[in-house]
Amino acid sequence: MVDMVETEYECCKIISKNVEDAIVLEGSPELGLIGNILGWLLVEELNMEEIGYIDSKYFPPLAVLYKGKAIHPFRIYATEGIVLFLSDFIIPQNVAFDMTNGIVDWMERNNSKEIITFNSIVVREKSQGAAGAANSDEALERLGKLDLPILPFGNISGLSGTLLTRSMMKGIPGSCLFAEITSPYPDPRAAADVTNVLNKMLGTNINAEPLIKEAEEIENRLKELAQTVQGQGETESPAYM
Repeated sequence: MVDMVETEYECCKIISKNVEDAIVLEGSPELGLIGNILGWLLVEELNMEEIGYIDSKYFPPLAVLYKGKAIHPFRIYATEGIVLFLSDFIIPQNVAFDMTNGIVDWMERNNSKEIITFNSIVVREKSQGAAGAANSDEALERLGKLDLPILPFGNISGLSGTLLTRSMMKGIPGSCLFAEITSPYPDPRAAADVTNVLNKMLGTNINAEPLIKEAEEIENRLKELAQTVQGQGETESPAYM
């Protein structure tokens, strides 16, 4: 049995098995919940094993239910050659800096090959589906070979931004894959667009069809809701018109 390694920082601690020479992925909820939706898909499709978690007294008081069982809200998963840091809540700002340093230290200790994070950009109308940014010329060139649009300017919020800069300082290549979204609400279809790019980067065959079906279900529920609201409006008394 592999022992868990506990590393404590000022605001949090990482309790995890060591996994060397892996590609690290990070998924946390930002606008559209892209990282979180995609992270859960990876866990299911790649049969990832939970190898640890991140803990902090500054985390919100919650547990996550998975198949009827309470699990830690910020978990670390692994499968062959891939490690995933997956959060089910927005990371408090007073924890983000220490946590990022902790994740990058973990990567440096385990000789991680690179880090790929997930985020989103709000657009009026979807065109490309996904875009990218990187923390080095090497990582940028790799994204360019995928024919992926590159974001030339802007800010990267959340863990994605701090992970890119802190890993850059340690000489670890990093990329961020952005999904195009038109609203801040959960968007499984946009997460599917990022999944297709990730498959090209990792040489995997992650099936994004469950996300398409989930998106269709959401869209159908929204149509039903709109029809219900419209029907109620048609039956209103003329006195209110």
